[in-house]
Amino acid sequence: MKILKKYWGTFRRQRLLHFLNNMVWYSKLRKNKELYTRYGIRKSVVFGVSHKDIGSPSGDKPWLDTMDAREKIRSNATFREFSPAVQHELLAWPDQGYLILPGFVKPDLCEMINQELEKAIHDGKVDHDYTNSRVMNFYEHSVSVREVIYSPSLNKLLDFILGKKTLAFQSINFTKGSQQNTHSDSIHMTTEPLGYLLAIWVALEDIAADSGPLHYYPGSHKLPYVMSEHFENDNNFFSIGENYYELYEKKIAETLLENKLEKKIFLARKGDLLIWHANLLHGGEKRINPLSTRKSLVAHYFCEGDIINYHEITQRPAIIKS
Repeated sequence: MKILKKYWGTFRRQRLLHFLNNMVWYSKLRKNKELYTRYGIRKSVVFGVSHKDIGSPSGDKPWLDTMDAREKIRSNATFREFSPAVQHELLAWPDQGYLILPGFVKPDLCEMINQELEKAIHDGKVDHDYTNSRVMNFYEHSVSVREVIYSPSLNKLLDFILGKKTLAFQSINFTKGSQQNTHSDSIHMTTEPLGYLLAIWVALEDIAADSGPLHYYPGSHKLPYVMSEHFENDNNFFSIGENYYELYEKKIAETLLENKLEKKIFLARKGDLLIWHANLLHGGEKRINPLSTRKSLVAHYFCEGDIINYHEITQRPAIIKS
């Protein structure tokens, strides 16, 4: 396990390992055959796939990405079932690409998640990944995390935002700030048609300014998606290039400079919920205090329906295990 963790950055770039893993999970991937044909992907479902492989892209987009989204929201019967505070945030979504609901998760539930994670790490059931700042998919072990990410009220809101049934497929528990440079989730978790992904972020403690808080750029979701073919990269037949992600981050930095977007920093209180668009540019500030924590929960949601889910950064088809 320690060797896997140490060399994960190398292993995850090897196309042969991806192929072998896809063969193991073929029963989950074979449903993509019809969709590959529909979207002009001339590959077997067990091979890697990227945005440039899509020969016949769909013209579909999430309903709140359309020009008349605000009018559509107001005329939707389900919209009137939400509280005034949620309605206010939903009406801002088309322009902002995110919404914030203060105190959405009760403090007691936040603390329960923190305690369950500490115990699971102590007992050796889970561990931080190669970044040493996060634990992946703790929802598989934690009733409390599942209570948050499968909350009926939350899922109703997410379904409304995308206009389709959403499905949580991944969770990330951060103990410290990620310090990750600005990016769009769609380079990591990608869909065809584009945009059918949502992320939630929950503060599991009050977030201090010196702990590497989350930052985001309102309105950046309306920029063109940046995919592999949009920047020079060092990919080859055998592996994903060693400098691929650095080259992607350079492209994003250039995009921010060109568009002069305003950065906001989220100094959240315990239980505050942030939901963001698949293409919203965001990241983590530098940790000024190396001893400070930034306990938080992230979950990502794909949609049910005729949608291809894959990972542009590693060019792997997504395998939804549950």
